[in-house]
Amino acid sequence: MEREGFIRRFKRLSAPTGKPLWGHAFRAIGLAILSVIIAYFIGLRQGIEIIFMVVLFASVLMDQAIPFRKAVTFSVIGFILMSLAFVSASVAHMFGLPFFIVLTVIWSFFPFTLYIFGKAEGLFGYLIFISYYTATVLIKSSTNVFDLIIYVLFAYLIASILLVWKFIQRDNYKRKMVASGFDPNTSINKIGSVRRNLAGVPINKSYHNLFDYGLYLTGLRNYGRTVQSRLTGKGAVLFENFLNESNSVSSSIADHIVNKKGEVNLKNVKSTLNELNLYMDEKVDESIKFLADNFIKFFEDSNRILSSPINKSEEETVKITLLNKMSFKQVITSRFNLDSLYIRHALRFTIAMVITLSFVFIDHSRDPAWIAMGVLIVLKPDVTSTWDNMITRVSFNLFAVILAIILAFIFPHYMLLIFALVALYFFRAFLPNHIGLSILAVTVFTVFVWPQGEVINNAAARLIDILIGSIVSIILVYGILPKRLTINLPNQIFKVLKANQEYAALILSGNYDNKAATSKLETSLLEYNNLESSLKKVQDTFKDVSDDLKIYEDISGACYNLTEDISAIVGYESEISKLDFSPLKDLSSKILDIFVNAIERNEIPEELPDMHIYDETISKMLQEHEDIKQYFEWIVSDIYLIHYLTKEAVETGALEKYKDLNQ
Repeated sequence: MEREGFIRRFKRLSAPTGKPLWGHAFRAIGLAILSVIIAYFIGLRQGIEIIFMVVLFASVLMDQAIPFRKAVTFSVIGFILMSLAFVSASVAHMFGLPFFIVLTVIWSFFPFTLYIFGKAEGLFGYLIFISYYTATVLIKSSTNVFDLIIYVLFAYLIASILLVWKFIQRDNYKRKMVASGFDPNTSINKIGSVRRNLAGVPINKSYHNLFDYGLYLTGLRNYGRTVQSRLTGKGAVLFENFLNESNSVSSSIADHIVNKKGEVNLKNVKSTLNELNLYMDEKVDESIKFLADNFIKFFEDSNRILSSPINKSEEETVKITLLNKMSFKQVITSRFNLDSLYIRHALRFTIAMVITLSFVFIDHSRDPAWIAMGVLIVLKPDVTSTWDNMITRVSFNLFAVILAIILAFIFPHYMLLIFALVALYFFRAFLPNHIGLSILAVTVFTVFVWPQGEVINNAAARLIDILIGSIVSIILVYGILPKRLTINLPNQIFKVLKANQEYAALILSGNYDNKAATSKLETSLLEYNNLESSLKKVQDTFKDVSDDLKIYEDISGACYNLTEDISAIVGYESEISKLDFSPLKDLSSKILDIFVNAIERNEIPEELPDMHIYDETISKMLQEHEDIKQYFEWIVSDIYLIHYLTKEAVETGALEKYKDLNQ
């Protein structure tokens, strides 16, 4: 394995992760300009800077791809915390530097600890701190607290136009999320992310059923890969035709859900199935029968829902359950300690902000504000990510400085303000999918609108300050509570599977309490998160590893799916306590042990027993518990997929690599 050079690393870090958000940028900048115009005419001229910036932040918060109710919740919390941030910055001027330092510790440390709850919560905390940073830069003396709250409230009222639009479009959003499982390109990880987004949101029962069908179809497609890999000759061709036709029907169902088109024609998929059945008649294959029957079953069930309009006012609403939800106390107990990268990161960041923002508080000069911004955007929880951020930020800041100087020499001053507004638009459009270009755009904006100094001086100062901020970040990540990571991907896969095995064994025993189940779940999720982090580090460090990592990522996704399906069963605790799962104990012991041993020994896993025996057992045991039955069927599908992927990992030699790597 060869480590990445600077050029290759820069190219990777600069690569887009999605499309530019032109619509988001138009809405954010349009609302910010509208807020300034209205504020000017209604007598809020003194707070125009605050209003403009708050509208930008609020629009980012409200324009996320999340359900309407969650957007409202985040917006209300955001308003309260943003108001407190500006009030804190103002009150600090009344009590002096020591009080400001205490406030900065609070506003720096606690928002960044939100990452222990998840990425979405962490991003929210990040935005909250940025509001405090902005308040510290903008408020230069004690300001009337009531006025500040009015400015923030006015800004949020303007930005809430986005919520009105989101409210109007809320059913369309739900339809798109529900339809995602029917898209053949949807991965296991993606459908898991969608399920987390929709968790707790009331949706029509018909939508809930469609989402479950799509979720199951995602697993069936992966199961289909396992079956297809065992076929040869004409049978393989006919089965591939059936899968392709199934994918076509599935795509059509997704389109019909989103656009309310009614049921889908199943004639072609049934025709290809008949051809397959005629050929396979003499060669009975329970796997093919199971797969084909389930595809057709879910297509027909989906058609029954699509055949008539969904009456939103009369139909029962239900909520998708968040399968792996942990309580606040459980998260704090298990993750709020110095073993957590995020807690270490929060401590480093707090130290940096106390030092740099103290200078901003004292004289409000340009340099400490920009150095603080450099630390804010460069410092990350680990060494590799911090170096990556430094390379990206410093490089694109250099490009931005060169561009700003060229424009300043060619165009008159009033044109530069227009360019600044355009740059702000591009900054929002490129964030977060083109991070390098967004950095370039915001640097050009900052250089052109800074109220003091010539453009060339501002540009040079901006570059120097961001470089200083980057160096400070590197010193902090190496010097304060450093934690080097040792990566062993095969061993981490082993730990994930072992944790799942122990979790499943506990649940299928039927003899457990909520505390024990939560403990096993936390272990499974911890090992899964460690695997995800390790994969990211290997990807960021070495080149030409994409094929191997694809196998590891697929195993990771399948293991996470297994964890969630086991967790779903836990949610039916009262029903489980009355059932005897002893006939299914091999699912957690003997069968999962096949994978554990194969990974540990780097050997091709033994062939699985006929898993359809378990399908029959499940059907008999759970005929009156349809939901639990479906989750057990998904577990069987997960096991098939993990078997196929483990075999592929051994055959390709992926398990012989990526051991004992230091980061």
